[in-house]
Amino acid sequence: MRARVPLFVLFRPQWRRCYSSPTEITTIVGRVHKPSYELIKIGPSQDAIHRLNSCQWGFETLEARRAAGIKLDDTVVEQMRAWLRRIGHKPSDLDRLNVVHVAGTKGKGTTCAFVNSILTRCSKTLGVPAKVGLYTSPHLCSVRERIRINSEPLTEAQFTKYFFEVWNSLEKTAKRQGLDPALKPVYFRFLTLVSFHAFLREGVDTAVYEAGVGGELDSTNVFERPAATGITTLGIDHVESLGETIDKIAWHKAGILKTGSPAFSVRQLPGAETVLRERAEEKGVRIQWVDPNPGLQNVKIKPAEDFQVKNASLAVALTTTVLKKLNVHIAETPDPLDLNDEKGLRAKARLVVRKPSPNGAAQPSTNNTLSSSQPTNLPDEYVRGLEDVVWRARCETKICGDQRYYFDGAHTEESLQVASSWFGKLALERQVPRILIFNQQSLRNAVSLIRTVHHTLYDTYKVDFQHVIFCTNITYSDNKYKPDFVNHNADPEAVKSLTHQNMLRDEWHSFDPNAEVLVMPTIEDAQKRVEEISKEKGEVQTLVTGSFHLVGGFISILEGQDYGLKSTTPKDE
Repeated sequence: MRARVPLFVLFRPQWRRCYSSPTEITTIVGRVHKPSYELIKIGPSQDAIHRLNSCQWGFETLEARRAAGIKLDDTVVEQMRAWLRRIGHKPSDLDRLNVVHVAGTKGKGTTCAFVNSILTRCSKTLGVPAKVGLYTSPHLCSVRERIRINSEPLTEAQFTKYFFEVWNSLEKTAKRQGLDPALKPVYFRFLTLVSFHAFLREGVDTAVYEAGVGGELDSTNVFERPAATGITTLGIDHVESLGETIDKIAWHKAGILKTGSPAFSVRQLPGAETVLRERAEEKGVRIQWVDPNPGLQNVKIKPAEDFQVKNASLAVALTTTVLKKLNVHIAETPDPLDLNDEKGLRAKARLVVRKPSPNGAAQPSTNNTLSSSQPTNLPDEYVRGLEDVVWRARCETKICGDQRYYFDGAHTEESLQVASSWFGKLALERQVPRILIFNQQSLRNAVSLIRTVHHTLYDTYKVDFQHVIFCTNITYSDNKYKPDFVNHNADPEAVKSLTHQNMLRDEWHSFDPNAEVLVMPTIEDAQKRVEEISKEKGEVQTLVTGSFHLVGGFISILEGQDYGLKSTTPKDE
């Protein structure tokens, strides 16, 4: 029997002591601290958001788990399937969603966005698939962004309806089964259940799912027969949960591979690739390795970086695979107006829908139908779908008069290297004052993260910052949070005392004594300081990075005011 670990968890308004085994801990929900901030009440879905926030683990609970050496719960998939049944669905019902499941360290959200955008284009031109679901995390400005249908977040009415249907079903079934109705799945698991419920109720034809942490023990890993699985570039992240080495991380990511489902991966580091091959062999799966697709050379992907070409190439393979399952294929048709192409070498690619034969099987391929899952001659739906994608807070630029903002929610050393390199190239184009705004509410790796930013920019591009601001993730200067940004995982005392921010300020001073380095209590205070600098010096470049909570809060402040903002990249139509 496992040792029992004492935890203190707040259920409802009173303290309660719970002795839990490591597997039982995963079902415990509650806030450990009463929030030291006020909430901004917005819209009719506010009650749902507040209840959802109550499903977050508090800081003390997380610390107790770390102290006990608890990483991931090995019963999470079993629990998710049980909860799925309690809200009225069988795990096999998810097969109707024709799921594209994507795991990885870098680019998994962007890859999902690419797949979703191409499929949505197909829906508009062909009517197949009629409805496309997309589930990603984290959200930037609104929780509803995580669950989309045909690229649009659930409306407040839809989110509220499906949230409470799940919430109430769990409470009713708990009472019938003699369980405590106050116990709910934790935040990400609850939202995952809401996404399943919403997509099934809305009749989604194909759904694109981004895994949360890892894969093997992730709450999204309940699909029995996904239409396709994909693994993006692997790196070191979530080491407390997944392990400290690339091979351990690869083991977890490979957990999404399923027997009988096509599997794809971009090229990986040797150690990671070996583990992926071994796990695929154990499952009877053949991984198809995806190299940069030469058909993307003339596609205007944003940003135009090598890592994004990798993501887009994987998205092309995944999209082609799920479309085939929906009886949509790529065909090549010679251009009758191209008199110099007698052999049809420059044939135009187009999508065709082949209706199933009476026995349910797809009609046989014609000579001009491509069988490859990695086509290089891309139909217009692919090209426009890829070019349409603006995955916010990933290498995003916004212009507000003399203020140029560069947003990236990077929070690992590798992703910050990419974000810093992206900013460095752009910074060289303009000789203006530069500002860094950063937060990472963790003492464990925050110092190494800001060193990565400084070294990447200064050593490679000779770019430095004249002003550096470390702030908390509290949104507004009156100490109020938008409910969507509430985070009970952080130490409330550290946030209040600015412990992390003061430490980062001292660290930055140690390797850049010439910069003005400030600590600000809120995101709005940091934004006001940018305004002051701009009024004094004119045009400024500001890099905002280190946390999606920070970036999302910053964008919400800007877009909530009449700044006449414009994005340098187009939004979806």
